[in-house]
Amino acid sequence: MNTLFKILWFEDEVFWYNMERLRINAILQEHYLTPQIVRKNGDDFDIAELTGNDYDLILMDYKLAEGTTGDTIVSAIRKNNILTDILFYSSEEQNMLAAISKEMPPIDGVYLTKRDYTIFTEKVRNLISKIVKRSEDLVNLRGFVMDGSSDFEVRIQEILNIVWHKFDESEKDVLERAVQKTIKRNENRDQKTKQKVLAENPTFPAAVNSIHFFSHSDRLYLLEKVIKILLENYNLTAEEEFSSFKSNYEEEISHYRNALGHRKSTDDVIELTKGNFIPIDEELHQKMRKNLTRYNHLIEQLEKFVIEKM
Repeated sequence: MNTLFKILWFEDEVFWYNMERLRINAILQEHYLTPQIVRKNGDDFDIAELTGNDYDLILMDYKLAEGTTGDTIVSAIRKNNILTDILFYSSEEQNMLAAISKEMPPIDGVYLTKRDYTIFTEKVRNLISKIVKRSEDLVNLRGFVMDGSSDFEVRIQEILNIVWHKFDESEKDVLERAVQKTIKRNENRDQKTKQKVLAENPTFPAAVNSIHFFSHSDRLYLLEKVIKILLENYNLTAEEEFSSFKSNYEEEISHYRNALGHRKSTDDVIELTKGNFIPIDEELHQKMRKNLTRYNHLIEQLEKFVIEKM
């Protein structure tokens, strides 16, 4: 789990599944998690699929199609050392309890509930909360923030390259001047690489694609110039975040990424700015999932715009 929450769901009744899926989606969105739910019929069970997929939760109708029962499936799962939490449910709750207690010893991570909208939803809510809290520590938080922000960096670089090939000469000139200004602003850059980049004409592609010469902050500065051109000349929708993309991104993503990168794995706080310590808790995890989701949406909008509408 990072910003995705993956559920494997064995259920034959499509109407029940569709109704409960809406409720579960809403629960996951409260945690700023993106649902990824795979529904299978009972006769579709294949242990090989589970060994290749990292599900966070398995939901299972106890009495499945073709005579397969939940205890048969959970036994196969446990024999293959798959330790994902599993929730069995049945309208015949007592029969389910009796059958499972007869056939299987108690197993950690196997839960039972009644096939009732209210009871089932509450049980799933509690299980999701338990699973999410179990994963909330510095290592997990640093992992999904690093993954998300690294993905953003690559995609922003790709956007800069795309627009360079689509802008007219006057628009390219704006970017060229911005690159030259950025290079001169930092005299501590590697001089050998600096001379190599400056020798290129135009300079923009060489600077943008030089891995170590230009920082992510430099590319954000150029992206802001690109956004301004897109807003003024190409009718890009004026999202509020676009107007101050660089400062907002650095405040809501980069500062947290840097703070997380300078803590020990056992720490329970990060130092966002000097003396400003923030606890690594549920609130911080939700905040970062929310921020990553929002910037993913904004970058997706830019990607779609520069590819399809320019």
